[in-house]
Amino acid sequence: MYKVGDLTFYKSHGVCKIDRITEESFSGEPKLYYVLQSKIKPGVTLYHPVESDNSQLERVLDYDEAVQLMDCFNNPPNDWEEKNTNRHRVQVETLNGNNHFEVAQLMNTLLRKELELQSNDKKLASQDTQTLQQISAIIYDVLELALEKPKDKIEQEIRKRIQK
Repeated sequence: MYKVGDLTFYKSHGVCKIDRITEESFSGEPKLYYVLQSKIKPGVTLYHPVESDNSQLERVLDYDEAVQLMDCFNNPPNDWEEKNTNRHRVQVETLNGNNHFEVAQLMNTLLRKELELQSNDKKLASQDTQTLQQISAIIYDVLELALEKPKDKIEQEIRKRIQK
């Protein structure tokens, strides 16, 4: 069980701070809920049941795990699926899987594809751009917290790694 003040990773919402624990009756009967404040979207309040069989809350990465996550950006990209619908399905599955390393590898692939396309005066499809923006915010937030480095420094390091 988390405590008030704890930082946690909440699925596609990224890093959140547990602001309080309160009893609510969202589904008819009273239950305890964590009240979370999003770090990615300040002012956004989220509720998550304290007792949940399929909890979407995870602990925040530690320093060593964050270093391993950064290493994902040294990897070659995943194979590029040319068909937009198939590619988007895989992206959604990756995001729903809630595995930081798979999400970082997806980000690595999208960043490398973006670079490749830019060198040919082209752009990523809008759906890919939206996915990249969404996961970048989450990955930078997680890494900033675990590595205790500013996001701009982390972004520079990632850009260096993918440009090699």
